Amino acid sequence: MSQADILIVDDEPDIRELISDILADENYHVRTAVDGHDALQKIKERSPDLVLLDIWMPEMDGISLLKKWHQDDGMPFAVVMMSGHGTIETAIEATKMGAADFVEKPISLAKLLQTIDTTMRQHQQVQTSQPQQPQWQIIDPIGNSKAAVELRETLKKLAKTHHNVLLYGDAGTGKSTTALLIHHHRHHNKSITLLDSLSLDEDNIDTILAEHTPQHGSSCVIANVDCLTEPLQQKLLSQLKQWQKPHQQKQTQVLATSQQDLSTLIEQGDFSRDLYDCLAEFVIFLSPLQQRSEDVPELLNFYVNHLPDIEQTPYRKLSVAAQNYLRHYAWPGNLRELKNLVRQLQLAGGDTEIQQSEVEAFIEQNQQSVTSSSQQTRYDLELREAREEFERDYLLYHLKKVDGKVGDLAKISGMERTNLYRKLRTLDINPKNIGSS
Repeated sequence: MSQADILIVDDEPDIRELISDILADENYHVRTAVDGHDALQKIKERSPDLVLLDIWMPEMDGISLLKKWHQDDGMPFAVVMMSGHGTIETAIEATKMGAADFVEKPISLAKLLQTIDTTMRQHQQVQTSQPQQPQWQIIDPIGNSKAAVELRETLKKLAKTHHNVLLYGDAGTGKSTTALLIHHHRHHNKSITLLDSLSLDEDNIDTILAEHTPQHGSSCVIANVDCLTEPLQQKLLSQLKQWQKPHQQKQTQVLATSQQDLSTLIEQGDFSRDLYDCLAEFVIFLSPLQQRSEDVPELLNFYVNHLPDIEQTPYRKLSVAAQNYLRHYAWPGNLRELKNLVRQLQLAGGDTEIQQSEVEAFIEQNQQSVTSSSQQTRYDLELREAREEFERDYLLYHLKKVDGKVGDLAKISGMERTNLYRKLRTLDINPKNIGSS
């Protein structure tokens, strides 16, 4: 395929150079990255058609990078994993997260070229045969609860303003999608800049902020601002002042998201008052789904009809008994969990109506799967995964002892509190769930 753009991500220079030379001779346009962070940078500069991704790399390994792309819905390109002996099972698992194929090291160049050619052709067919869905589905808040009605009214009013907005609430309540909805109503014909505070550190923040300067008069969504350390808060504040100089006619509008109430973090000395005043010109709290349970049937029916249209899942409606059961379910994962549950139930069965017994069995199976996974011996895991499992167990153990109080956990663990928030977010631990259990 003439002049297709391929990015090779491997920390071994000999392999990078060898593959690069071969692919260049085959008339591919080739770039290389020495590790995961370098790959992210290269992709920001220009999205490739295909990525050859090594599994074992320092700092950010190939699986972690693939997971990040998969979770962020950021894979408009095909991915082929390169796996050494003893990691084939991992490579196979990677295909479940979106990797198209894998090749084993030591690499057979004939096999590599065949795999690239096949993958590129399949990827091109997918791109041309299916209409491209938007990366984010822009959906107005669903439901007739007081919280849903007030949120819709608030968003209507915000559409006519240029205020910076801070959205906070538990994981899965729809903070990022609500931020995108605000942008859509304000600037439906302009691009949007997306930043995740968890991807920022003191070494890369200046570069990333410089490369992600939004269009004048457009929006920048900054997720997880409650996880910014003090030095990062100051650098972000300095950059925001540049984006929003008073003399500019069209200032950048910032839409920030947080799982924590930033006013509480300010009282604890963990967040800058100046940065808060800049971000929180208007504040929106997104209620957990458990507090708006009357909206659950309408949300369920929306996704029952919506997902088959956009994801080609089989259509299966929920029985009244199943809907009633789920209305009284706790929904620790909020809207995200509800959407995922509908998707899984539609994929799990045939054409029959989804009954309450199936829902109960499915939720119980998921809970048992999580428990079984947490009980798996760490000696069976890769070192990175074993370390994460230990950290998760350690933090959960002490969180339960202190009833979910992050301040007390910070004292026990010896971690600075903002860094602890970042670690909890990375491990998908919500202290509020611990404290309320």
